[in-house]
Amino acid sequence: VVVCLIAVLALVWTMPDIPKTVKTGEICLPSEIGPLKCGSTADLLHGYLEREIATKYDEIKRQDQKKQENHLKKVSARLMNIYDKSFWEMKPAAKLPGKEQTDLRKNDITADMVPIKKWCNGRKLYDTKGFFKYGIKYRNGPLIVPVKGTYFIYSNLDFFQSCHPSSGLPDVKNINKPIKHGIFKFNILEGEEEELVSNVQPHTISTNRYYNSYNSYVSSLAELKAGDELSVKVSNISY
Repeated sequence: VVVCLIAVLALVWTMPDIPKTVKTGEICLPSEIGPLKCGSTADLLHGYLEREIATKYDEIKRQDQKKQENHLKKVSARLMNIYDKSFWEMKPAAKLPGKEQTDLRKNDITADMVPIKKWCNGRKLYDTKGFFKYGIKYRNGPLIVPVKGTYFIYSNLDFFQSCHPSSGLPDVKNINKPIKHGIFKFNILEGEEEELVSNVQPHTISTNRYYNSYNSYVSSLAELKAGDELSVKVSNISY
């Protein structure tokens, strides 16, 4: 109400001379497209006050947002001093090196892509550069996300493929079927698996005629929920 009264008083003091042709029940006010617009008092006054209040509201909102940002900076600095930066570094994270894989199950033989199920974990992880931090769990291949958030996910693999010595062609049943590598997520509540990021490469002829080597690196930012299971899949586990 105070804002409206102030706006009306300011309007009265700053209003240009009203044309003499204005009828009873009409008013002339500054408009968006010109200096003055005459018409119904109620309609014009409502529109004018709505524009003026919206401008004031946006200004107050910007000031409030700036105050919040300044407050967060002060609180952040205080917490950093108290917890020696560890407070902001307590984010779920994991890094697992792979290990030799087991043979395919019957259900996976005809699958387009199969998951990598063997990773260094437990005591074997101590001899590597791998780690688990702040709630990430391992379950027979997949990693389990503990909390909702934006995660950086990545996977790096080296492939080795045998070739025919006489021609250098890859020793595969279908050379037209590409090599695939990707990261997938699954949530038991949703019941569907989703591909997050992938890489596809064609087969090539070996220069040494005995084997081919490929490298595949995939990465992405992903919005994950608590309980999401992340797994790495490839088109041929024998590589």
